[in-house]
Amino acid sequence: MRGAVERAARLGEVRAEVKRRAIADEAEAVPGVGATIEGEAVVLEGRRLLDRWLRDASLRTIGRVGA
Repeated sequence: MRGAVERAARLGEVRAEVKRRAIADEAEAVPGVGATIEGEAVVLEGRRLLDRWLRDASLRTIGRVGA
């Protein structure tokens, strides 16, 4: 049982890392936006990023899935 739990935890960690990388890649596709992965966070950087986030729907939807 313990082995199954450990495998599940590792699988979850791998899936989380893949999702973080996908979010960072999606953010970096937006001109003028940089993204780095720091631990469990994806950090977005860019000039006037907050103003752009308010106006640009592509920035607001980064990383969202589903309806």
